[in-house]
Amino acid sequence: MRKRSGVRASSSSPASESTEVRCTVCGAESPRPIHRKQDVEILRCRDCGLAFWTPPAGFRAQDLYDGAYFGNATASHGYDDYAALEGVLRRNFARRLQRMPPPPVGARLLDVGAAYGFAVSEARRLGWDASGLEVSASAAAAAARLSPGHIVVATASSTPFASASFDAVTLWDVIEHLAEPHDSMAEIARVLRPGGRLVLTTGDVGSAVARLSGSRWHLYTIPEHLFFHSRRSLRVLLEAHGFRVVSQRAESSVYTLGYLVERLRKTLFGGRMRRAAKWPGAGIALPVNLGDIVTVHAVAAGGD
Repeated sequence: MRKRSGVRASSSSPASESTEVRCTVCGAESPRPIHRKQDVEILRCRDCGLAFWTPPAGFRAQDLYDGAYFGNATASHGYDDYAALEGVLRRNFARRLQRMPPPPVGARLLDVGAAYGFAVSEARRLGWDASGLEVSASAAAAAARLSPGHIVVATASSTPFASASFDAVTLWDVIEHLAEPHDSMAEIARVLRPGGRLVLTTGDVGSAVARLSGSRWHLYTIPEHLFFHSRRSLRVLLEAHGFRVVSQRAESSVYTLGYLVERLRKTLFGGRMRRAAKWPGAGIALPVNLGDIVTVHAVAAGGD
């Protein structure tokens, strides 16, 4: 299989002026600037449609995910209270897992970016021998309380697992956070058995909502989102590592009204606007499908 990676601009010169900038997924040259957001330029590949920005020198994505990321109402990124979303998150994870082929007895699943472990817990309830991988030590500690002995602190590009040791790998709204998508996908392909299932969700930068929203698109959340994938960039990335894409489709998810307001507040105003006091109705759960979050099912090399 062929791995195609890009060279990203240094922080000493604007990305749009550098001849070194290439698409991180397909390697194409000269991505075009499409937006400015939070004083950074977002570029988009002319070939595969991937959008991305160039972090400053010394930036380490994993440093973002401390305890405050999961519970800080005044920060411009992260969550006001991730733990409070447990109910709707479990509902979403259960629905996604139930759309996968049912697990044979003893089938192993790895959830990459496990956060507080709600998806791992749901997978175990549905019959999977599930484990979680999480870069944040504080989040992993919370996940381990739900699934003792089944949570590992590590990055997606360097895991402690043996080759071909999982029947399925899931990444729920995680791939956009991964600083080295090719390295991470190569590692995921390594730990999946031949014919194993990969399922992921992420924002679709090519969707009508993303295009019409411009720089105000609710998934242009910087700095935690490093990449903004198109359906084509996802296909190119996965196929480079031997995966066969089975389906790409927009599916509804359930969100609380309070969470939807939180996302809009942080996307539009960043840290300049504090959270309003809790109000009646904030916990009402609503099904939402704007068509801008894509679910991808793929099969690892060696499958039928």
